[in-house]
Amino acid sequence: MLGKLMKYEIKATGRILIPLYIALLAFAIINKIFIGTGFSNKLDGFGGIPFILSIFGYGCTMAAVFIVTFFVVIQRFYKNLLGDEGYLMNTLPVTTITNIISKLSIATFWNIISGIIAVLSIIIMAFDPSGFARFFSELSHGFSEAYTEFGGQIFIVILEGLIAILVQFIKFITMIYASISIGHLFSKHRILSAFGAFIVLNLITTAISSIVGITFSLSNWNPFNNIHSFGPVHLLLIGVIIINLIFFAAYFIITHYILKNKLNLE
Repeated sequence: MLGKLMKYEIKATGRILIPLYIALLAFAIINKIFIGTGFSNKLDGFGGIPFILSIFGYGCTMAAVFIVTFFVVIQRFYKNLLGDEGYLMNTLPVTTITNIISKLSIATFWNIISGIIAVLSIIIMAFDPSGFARFFSELSHGFSEAYTEFGGQIFIVILEGLIAILVQFIKFITMIYASISIGHLFSKHRILSAFGAFIVLNLITTAISSIVGITFSLSNWNPFNNIHSFGPVHLLLIGVIIINLIFFAAYFIITHYILKNKLNLE
């Protein structure tokens, strides 16, 4: 059933997001054509106006990709589980956990896709065969030297860093879900209450994270003291992952408890 919910969620959000991604790539291709044909060097005449408009459209679309993606996935959670559609969702033979996981999974999916599309659009505009050949040659050389110096640990650290970033993002989305759920407990001014709850939860998260960071600082522990060993760096990244997983679990539990036991769709 989770797969069906995720498939439905992708269709519902994709109708808005996919055309936006296509528009961004289209602007990138148009700008690349202008750059390749020399229009970008003719900004003092009528010929430069289309290029300026295209660059402006690209910038606006790039901003819209991230802003709209963020608000669409948040709006889907609020409307689908706490709004009018909540009556239908709560009649389906699925658990509350399944509903939350489906929303969280698709939110993560679309934000990753947004990042990939943004990077791809930049690559399209900046593409130069010789320049990219040099870039990948230098990158390959750098990884080769790092592997010679540190061995396979360098790739493990990169993987741990990527996991830390992903967990940090998932925790952030779950904190927003928890904030919206808390705001829904109020009979009036629910959106304002949700915003207030987000501020409080964010302050709590920041305070606890700062305390942990200060504790390590006072212990004079520096993960970069020994540049030839990645052991401390592994501990640092794993610690970051664990802390964010704890916050994620707390916010997930809050969201689940409210949706399961305190849901009021009136």
